[in-house]
Amino acid sequence: MPTTNISNRFSPVSDRSRTPDSSPGPSPRRNYAQDSHNVDAVALGGFAARACEKCRASKRKCDKKLPFCDRCKRLNAKCHYVQDISNNNVNHQSAQFVIYQPRSLSSDVLFRGPEPLEGITASQILSLIPIAGLGHPPVDWRTAINAYFFCVHPWYAVVHPTLFQQQMGILLAAADFPSQSDTPVSLSRSSVEQQQHHQPPPTAGSDMRSKELALLVVAMYLTTRMRMTDAGEQPIFDETYRTVKRLLSPLLFRCVGDPGPSIERIQCAALVALYEYGHGEQATAYQTLSQTALLARLLDVRPGDVSDGAGDDVVMLGVEEEQSGCLWWGMFILDQFIHQDEGVRDLPFLLDSPTTNTILPETPPMTPLLSSSLNPMLEHETAGSLGNLPPSPPTTTTMTAQYLGASAPSGTRKLGGFQLSAKTACLFHRALRIDKERDARPGKMPLVAEYADLDAEIRSTTLTLLRETLDWESTLDCFAMLVSALFMIYLPYLAVLERDMCSSTADLSSSSSSSAAAAAVLARNEELSTAVAALRFACKMSTDISCKVNADFDRTPRSPALLCAPAGNTCYFVILAFASLCRCFPDERDECQANIAEKFESLKLFSFRWGIAEKMMSQLEKKIGLDRSHYLKDSVLSPPPHHLIFDFEAR
Repeated sequence: MPTTNISNRFSPVSDRSRTPDSSPGPSPRRNYAQDSHNVDAVALGGFAARACEKCRASKRKCDKKLPFCDRCKRLNAKCHYVQDISNNNVNHQSAQFVIYQPRSLSSDVLFRGPEPLEGITASQILSLIPIAGLGHPPVDWRTAINAYFFCVHPWYAVVHPTLFQQQMGILLAAADFPSQSDTPVSLSRSSVEQQQHHQPPPTAGSDMRSKELALLVVAMYLTTRMRMTDAGEQPIFDETYRTVKRLLSPLLFRCVGDPGPSIERIQCAALVALYEYGHGEQATAYQTLSQTALLARLLDVRPGDVSDGAGDDVVMLGVEEEQSGCLWWGMFILDQFIHQDEGVRDLPFLLDSPTTNTILPETPPMTPLLSSSLNPMLEHETAGSLGNLPPSPPTTTTMTAQYLGASAPSGTRKLGGFQLSAKTACLFHRALRIDKERDARPGKMPLVAEYADLDAEIRSTTLTLLRETLDWESTLDCFAMLVSALFMIYLPYLAVLERDMCSSTADLSSSSSSSAAAAAVLARNEELSTAVAALRFACKMSTDISCKVNADFDRTPRSPALLCAPAGNTCYFVILAFASLCRCFPDERDECQANIAEKFESLKLFSFRWGIAEKMMSQLEKKIGLDRSHYLKDSVLSPPPHHLIFDFEAR
């Protein structure tokens, strides 16, 4: 039979430069004859001299058809053939490797060279931030940086403002100060060639660093996106997100070489993991964070330890150590957020538990980066575009601060914003470990006395926050973790209460209510009584905060961009608890229903910002049959207008 030999290149090729939406290496189901004038596609036909590699590996019969066999086509798998050099009829001057590829790999910027990001410029990466017409409001990449530091950085400080500001000179030089109107909007070959033509050849190290900084900026932009505005629901996992993931993936797996991995690579991946978690993809976020944590270990990203005998004395830390500690704590906090999800709860933690000597982070002040002092050319470009944000921090190389260990009581000394987030994450971590390690079978759960110390510390921290907090939005992540910690410890006891109620109703008269049955069970079971009391405390605190936040947004239109992602999970647990209490205590039904409506209002508000809130509402409808439309029938909340999203002057 005739054998078709493919010349020394990938075949067939296509002149279309647009990258397909799916991952690289399309399957044979895609039409390989994309252009009628493509002679290579027409030339394909006949049979290969040997079975394709997939059929050979699985020891299945192969029909040897070119350009792909029927089995690979049926399985939607990539089909390739390796020539048999022992066959004397084969032309040994031709390629030894033949692969079916419906689009030219030269049209994919990820496969133009052996190195990640080769053939791409920093300007092109920045052009991933849409400037208009792509579903999201126009955003300048400088504005996106400031929005991140104002909205996300206070509770997820993985980027050190001082060091980031110092590095921006590299990015600005590489970007050559292009105006947004002149920035290419796609990573096509022609735009790459145009950018490379106008730029002087940079060194390998600085060029790679500028690209990773640009990728970090795009990740910052992603975390500041709104899910819903007055223009409707916005695309979340769109082309911008998918391109960032495809650019980032090979960087996470490249751990050696010159230049080596940078801290910006880890920061970018940590922000992408937050974006995935915040929009309801907890399993994907876990995978991204696992790769990030591995690379962080290779770069020795970790928090500091309080030296023996140092106690709470003043210690000196360089900004690099400060950055390493903040990045580690940010990943640790996100690890706890992700493990709230029922589908991820049984997976192992990705970062080690902090010890009593682990230093809590000391967050530098927020900064509107890219001040004109970096480069006089920026002065006219950034004027009026940065908003009314806090001033830049001093760019000193060494910082002096009082660093506290993770075991420091929260009430003895006032903690900084991110320090408080890290401290509450430690408490939340202990609660998650209890839930992960205990036997949840009825009658097998440990005594609540074993949680007494943790319970007392959670309540003490909560009361301290309530006394000292003036801005609810700035500490919502802390309240969310504290409330969720109590639910992790005590929520399983509600199922035990309902079970015991069913078994005890036979001892009560027919006129006895469920409330009386529940009261009788609690009266003779101190364990359940303690657990229910703790859950009532958590529910009341969370509902009071929701009433305050909801009232603020009802009274004055404001941007929900400052709302943190994990509060959606907490609202979910509160509604589950109120639904169970409503079944156990029917005489409290009206109060429970009103509280459930308040929490649904909060979920609706958070769904404007984060997709995880929408996922929580859908889960409540599927799991316990709560109809959101019933509880939101009186809601007056509406998605924010575009012009209000990053308008923080009122604050």
